[in-house]
Amino acid sequence: MRALLFATTLGTAQSLAVGAKSKKPAIQALMESATTMLKNGATPAVVDFAEETLGEIGDVVIPAILNESISDQQFIRSLYSRFEAIRATLADNNQEVFTLNAEEQTLSGEHKGCRDIEAERCQGKRECEMEMYRRWTSWVTEEGELREIHDWIAGHFCPPGTNGTLHTFRVQSVPRMEQYMAQKLVVDQAEVHYDIQVPICNDAHLHLDQQSAACNSLQTQLEEKACAHAQKINDVLNTYYNDFASAESAYHCAVQEIMELERDRKREWITLQVVNCLLERVREQNGVPCDTANGGVTEEVGVCEERHGLAVCSAEEGEPRLCLEYPAVPEHPPFCPARDQVIGICRPTPNPTPCCGAWEELEYGELPPVPLPPFSEINPGCNAYPACVHCPEIVTPEPHAMDSCPGYTVDGCLTSNAEAGEHPLTFVRDLGGTADVRCCSIDGDSCQSQDFEGGVDFLTPNGGTHTQCYFGVTYQEAMAVCHSAGKRICSNDEMQEGTCCNTGCWHNHHAIWVDSGEVSDARAATAIVAQGAAGIQGGTAGIWEDRDQLSQDAPQQD
Repeated sequence: MRALLFATTLGTAQSLAVGAKSKKPAIQALMESATTMLKNGATPAVVDFAEETLGEIGDVVIPAILNESISDQQFIRSLYSRFEAIRATLADNNQEVFTLNAEEQTLSGEHKGCRDIEAERCQGKRECEMEMYRRWTSWVTEEGELREIHDWIAGHFCPPGTNGTLHTFRVQSVPRMEQYMAQKLVVDQAEVHYDIQVPICNDAHLHLDQQSAACNSLQTQLEEKACAHAQKINDVLNTYYNDFASAESAYHCAVQEIMELERDRKREWITLQVVNCLLERVREQNGVPCDTANGGVTEEVGVCEERHGLAVCSAEEGEPRLCLEYPAVPEHPPFCPARDQVIGICRPTPNPTPCCGAWEELEYGELPPVPLPPFSEINPGCNAYPACVHCPEIVTPEPHAMDSCPGYTVDGCLTSNAEAGEHPLTFVRDLGGTADVRCCSIDGDSCQSQDFEGGVDFLTPNGGTHTQCYFGVTYQEAMAVCHSAGKRICSNDEMQEGTCCNTGCWHNHHAIWVDSGEVSDARAATAIVAQGAAGIQGGTAGIWEDRDQLSQDAPQQD
């Protein structure tokens, strides 16, 4: 029997070094073997092996558990550091937005200044044309008077039977001829005045056209720059929201898995403390069975079993390195206070774009008005402003969730009045799938259904109030709720055991988010989000390889 016990113990000890997948049953078997040795005694070879196993536990197994924990803490910090990298990228991209805004504002000022000069030239051209018209009408008027004199003279000299040799005829003709000659001088002067004005007005018209062309070019540049500015803001927000969603999804998926690994490591560590105690007793007994008559075995085992109550996170009696820190996902930075203050870590606010009411009012609302038809000698026209050109359609991006690791739903309480087939374990792959939220502590000792920050109050049918509950949220949102509370999504096993029954918000017999019930390979879980995560230095693909490297690089624990 002792030979069989030795073989069993040896196999158990060897399995401790195999890997994480077999540690739990191996450790449990070792504890049972140590208890059996206390009760039945052991050969010197088994006692020696117990001594070796104690050394193996202290020198190999526990350091391996600690190294895994340290590696996972480094991995969590590595994933969390991506949020800071995303914020740094946002700050860098904001510099481009800031530059485009400055360029747009410069063009805006140049365009408005150009239109002011254009308005002055328009007014000068109008005044010139009105003066030219006044001179033309003066010339026409004077020429009309000259024509009247001419017609009188023609009527005086040309009628039949007229005798121009008579003294009387000559006396009557002289004043008229003098009047004609004087008026001819007036007409010629009026024509000269008009001819002087024509090239002046031509120049004014040319200068106006040149100024209008320059202003129209600035208007085009302004509208194009405003569109480029708006598109850049859109690109910056899209990049930020996509990268953040990818990082958040990868982070929550990893935290969910590592919290469960942390729970298992704590249980393993405590069990190893019990095993260590039992093997110490075996060594002290030196192979002699405990006295069963006075309850010695029960007492010795009871003393060791008390170590199940050790506070793992306590520096005095536990191992704080097994208790990991999970920083909360940071909030989105605030929107930048103004379009000319897009500096550092803030989200740029989408601006009005060309041809929309707000933009036109800002850029064109205070421009000098141009003359409107009908045009006449008292209302000469100028060049109309060209029509505004719209930007390509820009859809304002919003924060969103990215496809996450697989989620499952199950009935919120399977041990109390459960109906057959009610909310069976269901795999939910749809990003928009929803269920209610219950969270388990990392150690699995408690379940929380209410009093979550940001939750809603629920009035129960019996008149009570359950505060800050979560109903109908996605798996990604559920993980965020639990992780922000320092907890995790419960496992299917915990829900099957009724851990969460009657803990609030009337979630019993509602679909509740759970994980698969196993500490599955988290690499496969987080790889699912890699396909949409190319925005963050290659996405989430490879993050578990990073974790492996961190594990290899972690200092070995004594």
